[in-house]
Amino acid sequence: DVSYRIAASLEERAGVLRGTQVLLYRNQSPDTLRSISFHLYLNAFRPGSRWVTADSAEGLHRYDELPDPLYGFNHVSRVEIDGTPVDPIWPLAPDSTIVRFALPRPLAPADSIEVTMLWDARPPFPPRRSGRWGRHFDFGQWYPRVVVYDRHGWNEQPLLPSGEFYGEFGTYLVQLDVAADQVVGATGVPLCGDPGWERARRPSGQPVTFDRDWYDEPRDPVAGVVLADSTACGASAPGRKTIIWYAEDVHHFALSLNPDYRYEEGDILERPVRVLYQPGDERTWGAGLVTRRTETALAWLAELFGPYPWPQLTNVHRLEGGATEYPMMVHDGSPGMGLILHEVGHNYLMGILANNEWREGWLDEGFTNFQARWFFETQGVRGGYESLERRVIDWDLDGLSEPVSQPGHRFRDAATYRAMTYDKGELFFHQLRAIFGEETMRRVLRRYYEAYEFRHVDEAALRSVAEDVAGQDLSTFFRQSLHETVLYDYRVAGARREQLSDGRWRTRVDVRRNAAGEFPVEVWVFAEGDTARAGASGRGDQEWVEITTLTRPRKVSIDPRGVSHDWNLLNNQEHFGFRSSMLLLQGDRPLDHYVDGYFTQRTARDRLTVGWAPLAWYNDAGGWTFGLRARGDYLGRFEGHTLAVTQSTGWGPDGGRNDLDARLVLQNPVGLRAPGLGQRLALASVEGRLAAAVEVEKSFRRSLADRSERTLGISLAWLATRTRQYLDPRFYDDAGTIELSGTLRLRTRANGWQLALEGLLAGGWMYRDRDAAPAGAGPDQPYGRLTLTTSARKQLVGPLRIAGRAYVGATLAGDDLVRQRLVYVAGAGPYERFDNPFLRSRGSILTREGVYYHEPGGAGVRALQPTTAASQAYGLSLELEIDLLRGDRAFGRRVAVGLFADAALADGDLDEGGANRILGIADGGIGLRADHRIGQTSFQTRFDFPFWVSRPDLAHDDGPGGSAFGFRWSLSFVPAI
Repeated sequence: DVSYRIAASLEERAGVLRGTQVLLYRNQSPDTLRSISFHLYLNAFRPGSRWVTADSAEGLHRYDELPDPLYGFNHVSRVEIDGTPVDPIWPLAPDSTIVRFALPRPLAPADSIEVTMLWDARPPFPPRRSGRWGRHFDFGQWYPRVVVYDRHGWNEQPLLPSGEFYGEFGTYLVQLDVAADQVVGATGVPLCGDPGWERARRPSGQPVTFDRDWYDEPRDPVAGVVLADSTACGASAPGRKTIIWYAEDVHHFALSLNPDYRYEEGDILERPVRVLYQPGDERTWGAGLVTRRTETALAWLAELFGPYPWPQLTNVHRLEGGATEYPMMVHDGSPGMGLILHEVGHNYLMGILANNEWREGWLDEGFTNFQARWFFETQGVRGGYESLERRVIDWDLDGLSEPVSQPGHRFRDAATYRAMTYDKGELFFHQLRAIFGEETMRRVLRRYYEAYEFRHVDEAALRSVAEDVAGQDLSTFFRQSLHETVLYDYRVAGARREQLSDGRWRTRVDVRRNAAGEFPVEVWVFAEGDTARAGASGRGDQEWVEITTLTRPRKVSIDPRGVSHDWNLLNNQEHFGFRSSMLLLQGDRPLDHYVDGYFTQRTARDRLTVGWAPLAWYNDAGGWTFGLRARGDYLGRFEGHTLAVTQSTGWGPDGGRNDLDARLVLQNPVGLRAPGLGQRLALASVEGRLAAAVEVEKSFRRSLADRSERTLGISLAWLATRTRQYLDPRFYDDAGTIELSGTLRLRTRANGWQLALEGLLAGGWMYRDRDAAPAGAGPDQPYGRLTLTTSARKQLVGPLRIAGRAYVGATLAGDDLVRQRLVYVAGAGPYERFDNPFLRSRGSILTREGVYYHEPGGAGVRALQPTTAASQAYGLSLELEIDLLRGDRAFGRRVAVGLFADAALADGDLDEGGANRILGIADGGIGLRADHRIGQTSFQTRFDFPFWVSRPDLAHDDGPGGSAFGFRWSLSFVPAI
């Protein structure tokens, strides 16, 4: 039990609030205390503080660089406990956000002490919860605030990423001395003095509700005397005024001041709702807009929990974006209904039901997210829960989730703390509501509020109320949802139906649990003329459920409403009889067929999507080729299967082949799910080539804050040639290869640079088609391949950006290596072009005479003929671009002009003398780039003009006799770097 008497005066020019404080502290714990601690929040914004120097996703390090007088501070001095001077102890030194004092005497249970001190406080700029700008001051944390002593001892924790604290409920008497024209909002009610509301009232002349007599007998919280005759604010210095504020049953006291504030007022349940907004906010905050939204939020929360117990609520437009709540106050950075709902929710879920956010933040942040989402659901707004549940599913599947209920310092980082506390904490309450139903959930919330109003709460408090109201044992659900990271997966293992003697039908459903998570699930039977459902406890590995319908059953389904957080909904149903999906070998999986738009792939949470699209392209051997492609997806990560069947017609000037081709890719089946693991099987008989490949990749991500991509892969691939008419002999010999390779990929960001590294190490066997190979062709033999590519890109000053790429590639073998496994100097090699039908075969649309298309890869000398090959090559490319246009249009999201230069050292085709010497080659020019996004697909249209080439005889459009300087061009739809 604590009581504060504070006298404070604001010196606006210095930005400092200073004063005196008397604290009466009564020990209501069973322990004898020998020290007392206080939070000095604003010291977090001093250079060198523990908070700002820590690795934080919120960029708080900027406060470490602030000069005086921009940084914030809290000072205390002349501290006495029961009249005895005491010296400070800094337990987190050199950080000074916590100060501790040894008690002159042990404080026994039920005993009290009185602590007096001088203090001053300066909020930082830029603002962080507290802040200042001109004459506007937001004081979220400002006075020395006593630390909570609970079952864990003194809660001397470093600051949360949110900067919010766990507080003790008490009484506050605050005497505030400020400039006479200041408009002030605060926790509590003004017992006397002018907060400036009448002058700032909009519309002007309307009455203002002060509620000075809300508290029947306000008392001096330290002396205990009634304030009825002692609250006169008295005379103030010229140009100054005094306001005395009073509040009971609050664990914090906040202020906001701005002489330009506009004041509006509403009410809810006979309690004033005050809104203070800034000049220019008239159309976004004014005209009653934020007032009505705040009233609505209070009414909704009163409906869920119970009556608002305090005398008023003040909503102010603070300096900083975002928002923070304090008892009887919300400091909002914007007027949105969602933000107001969230912060007013904190008044209930942190201000009235106070929890230790450092240990159980989900009880605050997750809870208020849930109640805000619930409100919008009642207004008909849908989709929020679905996107939330999908995010959490992805974290669970990737192994990035952590137990929700744990001390903040145990989370891997701030990003994981926020995700588990806000998002997965919210999902917990959605699941709790799904277990109970809405009406029981409302009864749980009302009982919880009645039992713990103005008390500290924890998980045990919520669980005891929920179990008592619902009459259920929730121990497993709380343990798995809050203290473990489990997956949920139920499936229909079988269903039997039989007609009863009275004409009704009975269906027995075999429900299997495939994962550790236990959740009560609904089982539905959809019949020809009716639907029936029953519940399964979800606890056992197998459970039989019987359901009776009036008509013949057609389908059974587990959890069709999708509330169980079951990650794999593809195995949750079974049909009776034949289904068309069986023709696609999909069994009873729910399917969604759609017309594929090429640039956008549909994905769904509860079904497998299959997109169908026509295909068409041209090459010299097959002429025009037409076909059909089907590609599947589940959750954007599983069942990414593709089947393409095409027929070459021979229609065209050079066409003559009539071939039926097919390509099948099976990717990431749900049955092989593992965190970070991907699998791919590809089979193809396409345009004169047979191919098969199996690949396994493992990605490594440490946490949700880790933006680096690390991937290790291994693959086994076979490709053989069989029909020469399709093959460009400059890319292919009549031969096959089988190759085992390992890959490493790394992408990360550092100091504004986007960095990438990709390496490949492979060993293979090449064998020639002796019937087609020319006389004297080399032997069948083993070979090795090594490639290493690095790139870096950075936005420099303003529209200027720079990029670079380096490449090393070598193929190690005996004599006469087949061309398809050489290293290519200009760009991608034939195997990298295999999946692109516009590049794959001789005479394809992007390889025809007069079309100069550049597919990035290899050593990257873009002006060369794409068929230029070597057994070893070392390349370097540099680009400097200037953005001319940026926007959010599909075409031309960014338009830029750039300078580029490429250089390489290579053997092979560069040495026309046949000695296989390593020679140099380079190019340089200007380019035009335009970035686009259509649907889910981002790409770049790139025109390059390599006006100079050191070896014009190898340039893609010159040949023998060409000049080093000349007009050349190339087109691409992929960035060069």
